[in-house]
Amino acid sequence: MKLINILYISLAMLLAQGCFAQYIPAKIEVSTEQVNINGSLFYLHKVEEKQTLYSIAKAYNTNIENIIKDNPTLSSGLKEGTLIYIRVQNNQINSVSEKTTNSSVQLQAQHVVKWYESLSSIAKKYGVTQEEISRANSLVNNKIETRQVLKIPFPGSYESSQVSQKTDSLNTAIIYDDNLNRNDSSKKPELFKRKNYDKLTVSLLLPLGSSNDSIKNKDIKQPKNFLEFYQGFLLALEDIKKANPGIQLKINVVDTDEYQSSSNIIESGILDNSNIIIGPVFTENIEPILKYANRQGIYVVSPMDPTSDYFADEYFNFYQVSTPVSYQQRGILSAVNIFSNVTLIFEDTGTNPDNLVKITQDVLESGKIRYNTVSYSILKGRSILPNMEHQLKQDKVNHVIVASNSEAFVSDVLRNLNLLKSQKDYNIVIYGTPRWRSFETIDINYYHGMNLNISMQYYVDYNKDNIKEFLSKFRAIYNSEPSPYAFQAYDIASYFIGNMWRHGNDFINNTQDYKMEMLHSDYNFTRKENNGGYINTAIRRVIYKPDFSTSDIRGFFR
Repeated sequence: MKLINILYISLAMLLAQGCFAQYIPAKIEVSTEQVNINGSLFYLHKVEEKQTLYSIAKAYNTNIENIIKDNPTLSSGLKEGTLIYIRVQNNQINSVSEKTTNSSVQLQAQHVVKWYESLSSIAKKYGVTQEEISRANSLVNNKIETRQVLKIPFPGSYESSQVSQKTDSLNTAIIYDDNLNRNDSSKKPELFKRKNYDKLTVSLLLPLGSSNDSIKNKDIKQPKNFLEFYQGFLLALEDIKKANPGIQLKINVVDTDEYQSSSNIIESGILDNSNIIIGPVFTENIEPILKYANRQGIYVVSPMDPTSDYFADEYFNFYQVSTPVSYQQRGILSAVNIFSNVTLIFEDTGTNPDNLVKITQDVLESGKIRYNTVSYSILKGRSILPNMEHQLKQDKVNHVIVASNSEAFVSDVLRNLNLLKSQKDYNIVIYGTPRWRSFETIDINYYHGMNLNISMQYYVDYNKDNIKEFLSKFRAIYNSEPSPYAFQAYDIASYFIGNMWRHGNDFINNTQDYKMEMLHSDYNFTRKENNGGYINTAIRRVIYKPDFSTSDIRGFFR
């Protein structure tokens, strides 16, 4: 009996050894891509076939619990192709080989280089010169690497060296002098010395919510929205790399909530050597960055706020992505002409007309469109009905433009117009604003029954194949539905980074020639007069049809 037991045990051990011999665990390479989120450094790891949470945790010297904590969606399982964040551990910081230094030089600290730091910003932090750090660490051409451990000497540890100063000057990113005027076209060519790029450094400035001060506006200023923007941006980078083998990219992700002001971001040195800066997202934070970027030969993209377009009047390195309201309203001109019967309705507030009203009037007058006006206080209610009817014609299409973003006022106007349409059979086409699409109390039948036209800076047509492809990728990686912010980020990264890499300065100098239909919006950049910056003037006109469908009409306007 004992012999049989021994045989069974031996057989089991042999089988186990055979099983282990046949199993080859998936090779895991530690990612070289790192991102900074809310002040913490993470590896960006793409899950490949046969990889497990256990094998990934082991490769990165962490544990499964930490990975799931930073990636809550993994609790439902690990999927091939998923991008996951793995927190960089303190013991994963690799030091460079020891450098011999003058034994008489005392060190004040050892500094681990963060991925967004430059030699200049580190020197400023410790009150020493770049030359002193360079000599203490035997740096070649003042080059430093992420996670490198630098020895920081005390100030004055070395005598200054003209040779080192010369080397340092060759490695600065300043392409033209500080006295360059913003609109000085005679000096502007100095900005465009390089024909193409052998490496692109992109700085992305987003308020990711590391402080409680990030929520300032209920419409767009919420950290969650910007995290979704960042997710779309990362997805674009993956596609750019696939489409451009050999592309060299360095991405600096800056959480602006970590800094008290734009000036503090500049002083940190994190933006040094950037080729293009995407952000800040709020108009009030842009100008200090623009002034700095103008001196450094860096291009600045305003990604969201349509009210920042006035910077294009003064800064030739500025790109306004969101189509300004004036160009959105110009979409009306694609539907009416000098023979159309046009009525403009707006709210009488007892004060100066709303800016939207003035913009709409200017647009109509620029197109030489004759129009009637109806202005009333919402308190008048149905008593305004005869005034409205007086402007309409039974034998013509009546184009009614409602210049208002007040849900209560718009609801009252549409209720009155619908009465005229249903009871007296007037043919009415109405024109609204993008904000109408978020109204909750208005009967959607009004929109479709009167062929609502809205000219907007973006519209996603979910029937298109490229949209379906984007949705599939986004869902697979993030296990969630993309918001408009994700689409917007994907478009911005694809357009600017892709074109800068492929076309170099031909793109930067002639952006007006690069008209493109993107996922979320269209790009038609127009340079402002006197060598100003660029603003996007493209719109998508969305029409609500009686059969409860919508149509998307693309239009480029100058």
